[in-house]
Amino acid sequence: MPLSFAATDAGILPDRMIAALAEAGAILPAYEFTPDQVQPASLDLRLGDIAYRVRVSFLPGPKTNVAERIDDLKLHEINLSDGAVLETGCVYIVPLIESLALPTTRFSRQASICGSAPSPTGCARVFCPAPAPPSPGASKS
Repeated sequence: MPLSFAATDAGILPDRMIAALAEAGAILPAYEFTPDQVQPASLDLRLGDIAYRVRVSFLPGPKTNVAERIDDLKLHEINLSDGAVLETGCVYIVPLIESLALPTTRFSRQASICGSAPSPTGCARVFCPAPAPPSPGASKS
């Protein structure tokens, strides 16, 4: 099963491709996946040990990173290692146990990631769309 994607590829990856990406080192769990973590067309992501309650949701911007924005905006740090109850209607940033090593493509510096709004159960979905193809006449450097 090939793990390379063209700039025009789009869609949802099946479980066998998600598992192959993990085996190839593109998905980096801190420890092994649980047996039911890889779903038919998604990967259940696990929360790390600390949640940061922040005043507002944000984008890091071109001259700052997420850690710097958390330092500026956090109200509380919550230890999740023994479980915790998070308040509804509040914004939390929680580092995940899994991370990604997305490939650099010739059309963009790095593949991009976007997510949907959380479901009523608190589940947030993360998608990795293929980068857009270059516009006509664009340099292929």
